Amino acid sequence: MRIGHCLQFRDFRAADLPVVAQAMGDARVTQFYGLETEQTDAQAIAREQLAWYQEQAAQGTGWWQATCAQEQVLGALGIYDRDDDGDSAELGYWLLPRHWGKGLMRQALRQWLPRAFEKLKLHSVVAYVEPENLASARLLAAAGFSHEGLLRECTRRGERYASLHRFSLLVHELSLHS
Repeated sequence: MRIGHCLQFRDFRAADLPVVAQAMGDARVTQFYGLETEQTDAQAIAREQLAWYQEQAAQGTGWWQATCAQEQVLGALGIYDRDDDGDSAELGYWLLPRHWGKGLMRQALRQWLPRAFEKLKLHSVVAYVEPENLASARLLAAAGFSHEGLLRECTRRGERYASLHRFSLLVHELSLHS
């Protein structure tokens, strides 16, 4: 049986700190994650991330869940910064590198996004991707997201300005790509 058929999703818990720290301490994972922190220690960053995931849920502005297979955390999927005007929110995700290239995040998005749309009563989900992050751009296109355009040098990444591609998925497009 392929691992993709066995994906489960659950809220993060304190016991997940080591795997979140492993991800947050891996430059391949965080390179395009848009992580904003003054911390340098992976454990401290992971604690911040877990607290932020809980804060988003408590405020009703987001929802992050662990993506699991056989009870092991492989990565995360999240919706955050819900905008009440447009009933829209941003999509975020990460996957431990040993699971890259297996189609797991594509499968996870297909399974999880309908739940997120329903839970947060969303009309649309947007995702921002740096031009160099070709894998995420391909992933979003495969998951049915539309490329809306390039926002030029619209955000800061350390000392540099980064451009971001904007992708979106509307609620009525979900069934087209399931």
